[in-house]
Amino acid sequence: MIAIVTAATAALAAIAASLLRLLVRRVVGVEPRRKTLTVRRIGDDIEMPKSALTLADGSYGLWFGERFEHHALIGPVTASDEHSVIRPVLRTTAPISTEPFEAQWTGHVMSGPAEIDPEWEDVTVPLRDGLLAPAWLFRGDSPDAPWVIHVQGIRTSRLVTLRSVEVAQSAGLTSLVITYRGSGDGPPAPASTLGQREWTDLSDSIAYARACGATSIYVVAWSMGAGLALELLRHEPDAFDRLVLIAPATNWRRIIRHRVRDAGLPAFAGAVVTWALGSRVASQLMGLPELLDLDRLDWGQSLKMNVPAIAVHSRGDAEIPFEITNDFIAAHRNVTLVETGAAPHGWEANVDPELFRSALTAWFAGPAAADVCR
Repeated sequence: MIAIVTAATAALAAIAASLLRLLVRRVVGVEPRRKTLTVRRIGDDIEMPKSALTLADGSYGLWFGERFEHHALIGPVTASDEHSVIRPVLRTTAPISTEPFEAQWTGHVMSGPAEIDPEWEDVTVPLRDGLLAPAWLFRGDSPDAPWVIHVQGIRTSRLVTLRSVEVAQSAGLTSLVITYRGSGDGPPAPASTLGQREWTDLSDSIAYARACGATSIYVVAWSMGAGLALELLRHEPDAFDRLVLIAPATNWRRIIRHRVRDAGLPAFAGAVVTWALGSRVASQLMGLPELLDLDRLDWGQSLKMNVPAIAVHSRGDAEIPFEITNDFIAAHRNVTLVETGAAPHGWEANVDPELFRSALTAWFAGPAAADVCR
């Protein structure tokens, strides 16, 4: 009997450890998790399954092909029924089959940097530990104008940032689209530290820009990219001059607990995950590069910020609740909210492109914060 109980206890412990490892990897894993959907072309339109994402206002990207290497720009919804959504195909890099096929639905409205500037450049940023981080460089109209450094979020790619690069390019500013360790197309890493360590990669990218002649630096940080920018300001308060935060991750303890609840798990599961991320033993068992200080990763409470900023966010964000951004802004009087129409996470520029463009254009020009608010 004792042997049976011992075996059962060990089995339960193994199941619990596996579940905990899965939950932790959902937070700090760096592998892309883009889902596929089955679509088909009908004339000049695409038919796709109905969901909150495929019903979202605005234009989007559809990646397709054997390795999802082809891209189509898809316009706003023209029709829908109980099961499907119809949207027009506006542009495509390859013919689209009329037979059903697998595709990836994304906020990427451009297939690559050449759609913004045919003379864009591939460059590499040297990092302080000897690694090289690939980056895209878009030269502006004047060498004396500010440089804008665009920082992607976790489990994605630099393509995400092209929506803000396009605005900077229209303003005549030079853009540097960086990668960092563990980002979708940056130097490899076993797991993310949610900005706690990656901030040095942004610091090194700013050093690269200054070595290339930049005198003023603006940062546009998407989602987890906010952590790099905010943690950099903790270490180097004058590292850059202006900041744009888009659907920003500013309090990781609350984000983790929200996602656990959203997954239908009991509240204590969120507490266990946050404990594991901060536990030296648990972090080592799960192969994390270092334990996380989640108090430090609450930049609403742990950071004194002297850089003017705007935060572009939407109440429709199901991944990073809008209330977290509201609380962050309440804690930092030099941060101003730009609230777009309801949008899924990181799709504010797709759902409300005119407000997104006008807010960033005004901010790059350096107006009073109130002038960019709705």
